[in-house]
Amino acid sequence: MPIRQLLHLSFDPACLADSNGRVLAVNAAFQDVLGVDAAGLEGLGLAGFLGQAAYLDISRNASVDAPLFRRLKALSREGAHQPMEVNCLRLPEGGLALVLRPALSALPHEGAEHMALHDALTGLPNRVLLLDRLRQTLARVRRHQDFAAVVFIDLDGFKPINDTYGHECGDEVLRVTAARLLEVTREGDTASRIGGDEFVMVLGELKNGLHAGLTGNRVIKSITQPIPWQGGSVRVSASLGISVAPTDGLDPETLLKKADEAMYVAKKSGKNGYSFANESVYFE
Repeated sequence: MPIRQLLHLSFDPACLADSNGRVLAVNAAFQDVLGVDAAGLEGLGLAGFLGQAAYLDISRNASVDAPLFRRLKALSREGAHQPMEVNCLRLPEGGLALVLRPALSALPHEGAEHMALHDALTGLPNRVLLLDRLRQTLARVRRHQDFAAVVFIDLDGFKPINDTYGHECGDEVLRVTAARLLEVTREGDTASRIGGDEFVMVLGELKNGLHAGLTGNRVIKSITQPIPWQGGSVRVSASLGISVAPTDGLDPETLLKKADEAMYVAKKSGKNGYSFANESVYFE
């Protein structure tokens, strides 16, 4: 698999850079760290968010044989340098691949674990905790021979809200969406935010994989309700992609990839609906 595709399967902030330290590609989690989109990051130098001394250290010492581990400070979305654990690998063609993680030992003791495992804006589990929950759910599927589902959710019409009303309104839409997902989530299931306006739900203990469509219906109906804003309201809808274990796979990466692909089918087919992996589209 091309390394750029592997980049986007990582739940941790990750990026690729050329031999001169210029960023070539980033994943969604990396964009969240700096609070800018991919277009604003590509072409940026690694020294810009790691610091010149740290960049020189990893660029000189990274190898193609094993990742180089360093505890560094990286520029965060708040504009301050935050403690991060950095794994760097030199690519055969001379570039660098970096994976970042919050340095738990450097965070304030109280709430450090929660901060590392939850999205700061919505309070939902982040990519790291989602992956852990998904692995636990799939282990149960193997033991009990039942079904589970991954539901990939992308908001329709979110960018125009940000452009028209500003990021404060966009943040409120994301917070309300998170609260609505929790309202339709059963005990034992997981609703998470993985970056931008993308959310993922993990549904376990299903007697039939198609039952995930019932949750899909509830999610769409809940998300499309008006969201109060400054005396008026705004609206978004959602496109959902659903993959089912064990039918579509039994490893997290495969299920997430297939759910993501199914979401794009729903989006390209008219939005505000859901699609099962390799199946037809349902419209609300």
